[in-house]
Amino acid sequence: MGMQVDNLIQVSAAARQELLRLGGAELRSAGFLRLVVVPGGCTGLTYEMGIDSVQTPFDRLLYKDEELHVVTDGSSFRYLKGLSIDYSADLVKAGFRFLNPNAAASCGCGSSFSAQEEAAG
Repeated sequence: MGMQVDNLIQVSAAARQELLRLGGAELRSAGFLRLVVVPGGCTGLTYEMGIDSVQTPFDRLLYKDEELHVVTDGSSFRYLKGLSIDYSADLVKAGFRFLNPNAAASCGCGSSFSAQEEAAG
């Protein structure tokens, strides 16, 4: 019996299914999903996802189940705790949706956000 990991983000069933479909054998064999926050988008910060197989000492595990592991780097971690990833197959705006409790403002496209300034102290 494996150690129970408290997942720091939520991945909906639809998002998980789509990620595994897109990642295919590469994701299932040795890979994991790397999710990072980078400057960009219409409100300052945006998400980037990609398949990776090399972890660094600074990486933090966000989500883990039998098939899907989601990892981020140290600088993105503070923006991602509590994130929910959903997937919509809506014909008009199909794609992943990021629901982030840390976002002060999100744009209409749902893939860009601005972070709240951290409280001093």
